[in-house]
Amino acid sequence: MRDWLATMRKEKGMTQLEVAKKIDVSESYYYYIENGDRQKKMDVALAAKLSVVFGIPVAQIIELENQKSE
Repeated sequence: MRDWLATMRKEKGMTQLEVAKKIDVSESYYYYIENGDRQKKMDVALAAKLSVVFGIPVAQIIELENQKSE
């Protein structure tokens, strides 16, 4: 599970649907990303889209992803 992703989304006051639309995926696919069932190893394109949505550097997303797998 990507707790950091759910936390970041909630801090921005966004729903899963809103984030999904911004990164151009379905709400259900985003749900699976957030729960770690899809994009088990997040690709750079997705990280770049999320960095824009959440206003953080891609490097921070990569760092958060690396912490998740430790």
